[in-house]
Amino acid sequence: EGYEVMVSRPEAIFHRTEDGNLLEPLESLYVDLPNENLGDILQSIANRKGEILGMDHHASRVSIEAIIPTRGLIGFETDLVNLTRGEGLMSHLFREYAPFKGEISGRGRGVMVSMENGVSTAYALNNIQARGRLFIGPQEDVYEGMIVGENARPGDLPVNPCKAKHLTNMRSQGEGKGIQLEAPLRMTLERAIEYIDIDEYVEATPKSLRLRKRILDATARKRAAAA
Repeated sequence: EGYEVMVSRPEAIFHRTEDGNLLEPLESLYVDLPNENLGDILQSIANRKGEILGMDHHASRVSIEAIIPTRGLIGFETDLVNLTRGEGLMSHLFREYAPFKGEISGRGRGVMVSMENGVSTAYALNNIQARGRLFIGPQEDVYEGMIVGENARPGDLPVNPCKAKHLTNMRSQGEGKGIQLEAPLRMTLERAIEYIDIDEYVEATPKSLRLRKRILDATARKRAAAA
């Protein structure tokens, strides 16, 4: 596919004071959105360790001014677009360095990780999609450690997207029914970078965009997590 670029999750630049205190960059955040979406956006800002400075209601919209850690902005624009159905506007500007505000919770769900190399099959994906949301379709090249979907539950789930249906001489009940796969979620580069966790990469080529674990081998990942 030509060249390949590996992109990790963005990270804020931290500083330490002479007495060892950890400082992080804060941003002034300005959001304009419809009134009916105010509660959801305030919750999103709070989850990202943001602090509301003021609100201004005008007609059917409301403007918010807040302070938020730079790392809290990762993925916020996607939340704003989704929660307001594209009607929300935002801008932000570096404000200052301030004491670290604590950990920000991650995406809350794990991912489904391929444990095989090969080509995905509709039969395998039909079974996998019951566990979460697919990122790939049938007849796509996959490899061990590649992320093929989002798990509906916390924690990563190893799956085999290449499994083929065994052929037998016996006809089973329901045989002949067509497999119906939901359309896979295709991410843009920006959305993929926001989505990945700290132990994952976005793999970008001129023809495709994939998500993968930093450590492809499942056994090696377990050893690294336990270290």
